[in-house]
Amino acid sequence: MYRGELLPANLSDMWFFHRSNYFKELYVETVIALEEEYLRNRDFKNRMLLYARAAAIYPFENWQVKQIKCNLEVYRYDEAMEIYNNTMELYARELGSPPTAEMQECFEKIELMDENHRRNTSDSKGWKNLDKAFLGRKEDIKKTIFGEEHVKGAYYCTYPSFVDYCRLVARAKSRSEFDAVLMFLTLSQKEKEGQKQIDLQGQMQLLKNVIGTSLRIGDAYTRYGNRHFILMLARTNPDFCSDIFQRIEIAYMKNAGKGQLWYYADMTQTLREAGV
Repeated sequence: MYRGELLPANLSDMWFFHRSNYFKELYVETVIALEEEYLRNRDFKNRMLLYARAAAIYPFENWQVKQIKCNLEVYRYDEAMEIYNNTMELYARELGSPPTAEMQECFEKIELMDENHRRNTSDSKGWKNLDKAFLGRKEDIKKTIFGEEHVKGAYYCTYPSFVDYCRLVARAKSRSEFDAVLMFLTLSQKEKEGQKQIDLQGQMQLLKNVIGTSLRIGDAYTRYGNRHFILMLARTNPDFCSDIFQRIEIAYMKNAGKGQLWYYADMTQTLREAGV
């Protein structure tokens, strides 16, 4: 019966806030009680449904961690990884920040292992079996890493992956001199009287597609919060940023873009020093 905060528009009234919070606490207690019951009965299916519903109602309260751990218990690694990636994307899009440390820790536990993955670590035969299984998967691993076909445009990734990519670019610059620029791109409402409010999510999806097709295959970009994208333009002279922005802006307007775009480009001190 519970579907989230009770009439959230009324939460500014203190008495209403306390009442709504009471129902939330009651819901959480119910979820925990059901969780304990399902654990006793080894009912993984209903546990997964329980966590999925809780995560849908309160997406920023770490229920996804329980989802991931439950999937790992039954060796559903692909499902666990999908939940992790979707959560990373959600946090980057809505909050502009990575998920909690506990969520990050979950990533380290999502490993592709065979049926012997719970063997005693002191069992040398078990280690050899794991090594054979790992080597047997090398073709699948290479296909997963390099298996994109007909690759076009820039590479879109979650914010944490984008951070790793930028750090790699900075390190590469220390060995081979080249220009690299960060571009910060923002979508705004046009300042016109009578202008209808834009469909922000729809326009951001449109802009995401436009950026991907307007940049080169070696560039990368990510979404940061509700209205922002960050672009890493490797081997790009800062003087060309205006032309790149105009290319994105023109493509956005041609594809029924309703908002207004602006940008700021920065080589950053770190990128400058990396080229020395």
